[in-house]
Amino acid sequence: MAKKKLVVSLKPIKVQIQKAEKSLRKIKPKVSTADRKQIDLDIKNLNTALATLRNICHGIMTHGFSPAGDDE
Repeated sequence: MAKKKLVVSLKPIKVQIQKAEKSLRKIKPKVSTADRKQIDLDIKNLNTALATLRNICHGIMTHGFSPAGDDE
């Protein structure tokens, strides 16, 4: 019997990262200079996480895995 692949969509993670970035960009003009630097670092980290996610998924946001325990 063929093993069934477990397909996991990572698109919701991508959407949440983009929402967080949008929110940070929206509040950036309203905060102090020190906080702006921290927001810039946070945005950079979010973009890095998104790029890593794209690398793992090879451009698509769905990835197939073999279910755990099916080592046979």
